[in-house]
Amino acid sequence: MDLQWSALVNPEFLAPLVAGLLLWFFSPLLPSSSWLAAARRPLRVGGALLILYAVATGLVSLFNVSVLPPNTGALVWRLVLVLAGIYFLWEIINFLLNTAQRRLKQRSPDREYQNRVDTLLELGWWISRLLLIVIGVAMILSVLGIDITPLLTGLGLAGLALSLGAQKLVQDIIAGIFILLEDQFHIGDSIAVGDIAGSVEGFSLRATRVRDLSGTLHIIPNSEITIVSNRTASWARALVDVGVSYDADLDHVTKVLEQVAEQLVEEDSQRELFLERPIVTGPESFDDSAILFRMLARVPPGKQWDAQRLIRRRIKAAFDREGIEIPFPQVDVHMRK
Repeated sequence: MDLQWSALVNPEFLAPLVAGLLLWFFSPLLPSSSWLAAARRPLRVGGALLILYAVATGLVSLFNVSVLPPNTGALVWRLVLVLAGIYFLWEIINFLLNTAQRRLKQRSPDREYQNRVDTLLELGWWISRLLLIVIGVAMILSVLGIDITPLLTGLGLAGLALSLGAQKLVQDIIAGIFILLEDQFHIGDSIAVGDIAGSVEGFSLRATRVRDLSGTLHIIPNSEITIVSNRTASWARALVDVGVSYDADLDHVTKVLEQVAEQLVEEDSQRELFLERPIVTGPESFDDSAILFRMLARVPPGKQWDAQRLIRRRIKAAFDREGIEIPFPQVDVHMRK
């Protein structure tokens, strides 16, 4: 067999070989402290692909292989370009998502916030993977001369059938994405969804798990969460109503309640329970057996129940000292002779 040594100086062999060797050996020298470090692996893989293409082209020309179709080199080159393009897009998307993840996590050390960022970016990563795979397969088949129209038609029909069959699931996932994007609630928040109220124990893109005060765990599909009331978002409100006798001095009652509010603030000097001084309002209403007063306070999320218990204890102690009666419903019975 006569070897065609002149093929080794052919530009179709030398150009990709030199370019591939340069990329392979010089990509590790990129500075690790800059964003160029993320380009090391893509450039190295690109160099490997160029070297393989050069070797294959050189061997075919060296041994004068004539059994291959005349356009085999161009076909292989187009396939290499398609595969390299898909790979580089894969790496670019991965780099962008990792950069976004790192920068978003730097905004807050909150674990729930970081979990939400991870969930959203993981969803974006899987969607981008699926799109790249579908586009890559279609481009490869097109380069090979295979008509992809029937394939696209079949995929469209399959997607339509799947969307109709899993319509509820798709609605749940879309609703879950919006819950994450809008930051409607976190795990541990106290929420109310319709007649269900409790603490959020778990969340996924399909369903939210809420445990009520009786210990019952409710699994709510996200698409059914049309109106959600978050009772522990940012801050909460402690509200305590107390009734006094109709014989009480209302100005004196107001003064005692103001003293209780001041005492609560002094006891909580670190602002662990009360974000601000409680507000006293009243008389709010004239009930059947009492005149109603109200105390309101802004408290940290989830602390409203502890604050309400403490307020009631302090009010009861103060009323006992001042001789203010907290009435209870009474019935007067008149006997006729």
